[in-house]
Amino acid sequence: MWMRNERFNRVGALLAAVVVLGGVGAIASPPAAAQTLFEQQGTLKPMQAEYTFAGTAGDTVTVAMNSPDFDTYLVLVSPSGEELATNDDYARSLNSTIVFTLPSTGTYKVLARSFSGQGGNYVVTVANATPFEQAYAKATNLYMLGEIDEALAAFNQAIQADSTQPMPYLDRGDIYYSQGNTDAVRSDYQQALRLYERAGNTEMVQSVRDQLTYLDTPAEPTP
Repeated sequence: MWMRNERFNRVGALLAAVVVLGGVGAIASPPAAAQTLFEQQGTLKPMQAEYTFAGTAGDTVTVAMNSPDFDTYLVLVSPSGEELATNDDYARSLNSTIVFTLPSTGTYKVLARSFSGQGGNYVVTVANATPFEQAYAKATNLYMLGEIDEALAAFNQAIQADSTQPMPYLDRGDIYYSQGNTDAVRSDYQQALRLYERAGNTEMVQSVRDQLTYLDTPAEPTP
């Protein structure tokens, strides 16, 4: 009995696969495979421009990318292809800067990118880092790491190296603010304001003025 049922099931499955065409039973053929018109393997990379420069072990360089049109993003790649450093925003701007001591002699690569994918004009430069650039980069790194005392000393070094740069005054003022030293904050912000006014940077002039106004506004009493 079980054998007859099995045979019946097999025949039923076969009949289910039969398509009647003009009264003639025929087993349906599988559809023909679609013809491939094009096939190519590849790797899609972020939109970027690549530049190279010859570097010497022990040299400290400043790689900068500035644009009036978009948010820049920089990558520094070693001669062996290792990603050494990246930067998006630097010194309270949407421009990018990497200050880095080269570990070996060879050809280095700079990848210039747009953070959001938006295009536009830009300038990329590579130069030997100045004492100010080295001190300021060190100070900002220490500040981000929470090494406040070391960062304060490095900002002092940056100001000593070039007292015409407003950024270290603002950053040092922020440290003083976290320490509750409002007189020192006001002094540093006022000096940064004078330097921005001298440079004609109206956007930063207004920003620093707003900060000074906030600093001089009495706090509302707690109910």
